[in-house]
Amino acid sequence: MSLYNNIAKTLSQKGAIGSVISGATNATNTIGQHAANMMGGGELAQAVSKIGAATATNVVRNAINEHIPIQAHRALNVGGGALGDILQGDINNAGLRILDSGLFNESLPGMSAVASQTRYWGRPTPVFGGITPTEAQRIYEDIRLERLSKKNLFLIEVSSELMGDTLWPWFNMFATELDYAPYTITGEKKRVGGAAIDSVQGNEPVELRVTTMDNHYGVLKKWYIAHHNFTASNDGTVGLPYRYAIKFRIVHSFITEASIPYSAYEDIGWFRPSNIEYSLSRREDAMQEIQMTFS
Repeated sequence: MSLYNNIAKTLSQKGAIGSVISGATNATNTIGQHAANMMGGGELAQAVSKIGAATATNVVRNAINEHIPIQAHRALNVGGGALGDILQGDINNAGLRILDSGLFNESLPGMSAVASQTRYWGRPTPVFGGITPTEAQRIYEDIRLERLSKKNLFLIEVSSELMGDTLWPWFNMFATELDYAPYTITGEKKRVGGAAIDSVQGNEPVELRVTTMDNHYGVLKKWYIAHHNFTASNDGTVGLPYRYAIKFRIVHSFITEASIPYSAYEDIGWFRPSNIEYSLSRREDAMQEIQMTFS
């Protein structure tokens, strides 16, 4: 470090009075070491030199305390620390050091409390992950002002050529869970020398899994079975896709058509029946849930 940086660091850490005492201590220690060497450098000489150095330091300290009042002593230390902050380029900390010292309380009452609050809000703390409380509050405000998407808010519209769109309110009301991956791309990794490249092959089909309840008439069960029979009949024939294809429209974060804004996120796709699964148990008094899968 340069002499400039040494002076700045000393003033910032010890203040003006502390720097004077520290300098006197260093000087008396040096003189004491020379005196010990002149006396032969033995243990007795070293002890005598240390006693002399400590005595000289106390003389300097007592002289300062005798001729400089305690308030002036404090002011000099604050001023020295502020000067050290300025020399290091930290103007903000220099101002906070002066306000926090209480030297201006008589002319500006309460400034030390203001400085303490300012220092708290502007100082990084591990409690907030190493950022200042001011930055943490700003992040909180940014998140609070945003309406985050909730997983329990979604709308399902279902329609088909076979059954029309008369049952989609039942789907939207009875559905409890919905899982699907709308965008899946497959590829193959190939080695080229010491590197690897990705060869994209195309999109994968989407599997849509719907967990839903049903009324005691089995309206949704009958709806699914009707589409299943038109897709692959028991007589071994298969139907035409335009008859059994089911159009799903899924809107995120909204539950009614009237509440959906123009910019809402939605997925629309055509699916066919894949399988349906029931779960019945006399050990549990609960609503029956149906697992429907579409491809």
